[in-house]
Amino acid sequence: MGTKALPVTLMKEQQLEKIQPSHSMQDIYGKEFIYNPKLYAEDYQHFSSDLLSLEALTGRELSVIGDVPVVCHAGAVTPPALALLHKAGLHIPPVCYTYRNDEEYMEVLNNLYKQKKKLIFQYPHPEEKVSSELYWIDPEVLAYLCDKRNIPELVPAENVPERRMMGLDQILEEKPELPIVLKTGDGRPTSGGCGVLLVKEEKQLYEIDETFGDLSNIIVEEYIECEQNISVHYVVNKKGEISFLGKSEQLVNKDGCFRGSWITVDVDDKMADIVETGYGVMKKIADKGYVGVAGFDVLICGDRYYFIDLNVRFNASTCGLLLYNDIRKKFGKETVRLCNLEWTSDFDSLIPVVEKHMTKDQFVPLSLLDANYFPDQNQVSKVIGLVIGHSAEDVENVLEEMTREGLTHRK
Repeated sequence: MGTKALPVTLMKEQQLEKIQPSHSMQDIYGKEFIYNPKLYAEDYQHFSSDLLSLEALTGRELSVIGDVPVVCHAGAVTPPALALLHKAGLHIPPVCYTYRNDEEYMEVLNNLYKQKKKLIFQYPHPEEKVSSELYWIDPEVLAYLCDKRNIPELVPAENVPERRMMGLDQILEEKPELPIVLKTGDGRPTSGGCGVLLVKEEKQLYEIDETFGDLSNIIVEEYIECEQNISVHYVVNKKGEISFLGKSEQLVNKDGCFRGSWITVDVDDKMADIVETGYGVMKKIADKGYVGVAGFDVLICGDRYYFIDLNVRFNASTCGLLLYNDIRKKFGKETVRLCNLEWTSDFDSLIPVVEKHMTKDQFVPLSLLDANYFPDQNQVSKVIGLVIGHSAEDVENVLEEMTREGLTHRK
């Protein structure tokens, strides 16, 4: 494996009105590095059991990283997919380091290590597998910031739900009053509601096994009935300058797993205190040596609010927030919903469906993953993108039309 020029037949630049991010990777990090969004294989269990959805994420930030080289799955940078992103007015990085499986991924990292490259890792990798010399940001800093046990050290006490560390045996013995929220306390990163369990009935406690994580270290957190479940997003650049990017309102399925979000860069006065607290959290994170983006999950309950998770990396909504201003300027639409969509037919037949909604100014694609690159998995191609409209009703109507055409929400 090695560098690979993207095989895109580019249209004439003057025919395209570009959609550009409000902050570029060069603005944030500087130059001379490679962006690596991939999760290490050993941490899959704390994210999704759907491998294709995880690999689709490696293409999600292509449109906001400028000319920075990127590590990504080959199925996310196929010529048809890249041509579609370009047609949408998105800038695509000219160089990729591609892989097709975890073995090839490690070969890519080893080759980059030999070339003395520096990578912006979004997730810490095991130190015995990946040299710390590959990291642009200290891997110990990343590991600390990904560890849910450290949230009380970064968030004001009044904005953290009551919590304690317990082993499963202790939980079964003491039987805390339900409902409670259990979170993995093994220090590994989580996302999308994985590694988190809302326990409403005692029988659920007896169903927990090693797939949840280290059963001797579980965070037991009070359950908070909330009115809103949002995230606030920030970026800190290499100079230590912090900017607020916007907010997202999370959408989850019946199991509490993330399935999209409404996003906006505009917030009302009621959000001012939350945004200010988020600035303080981001300042503590920056003081640890972190440079980059982060999204903080917040529960709003009357006049109280709680920071329940700190996702110190590119979040699902980050790319849409970075592109939001240019999308609003180009299309004149302010309602934007991030969606994770699935397609069960042939990948080639997916392209015209996505293009149709692009032509109608209803959809901005971010990542398209071709399921043909995964012969041993379910043949479900993935699409991550932004559905846009003048109202939430407009957006819902577009999604209903997409569903009729076979482009459906991930369940």
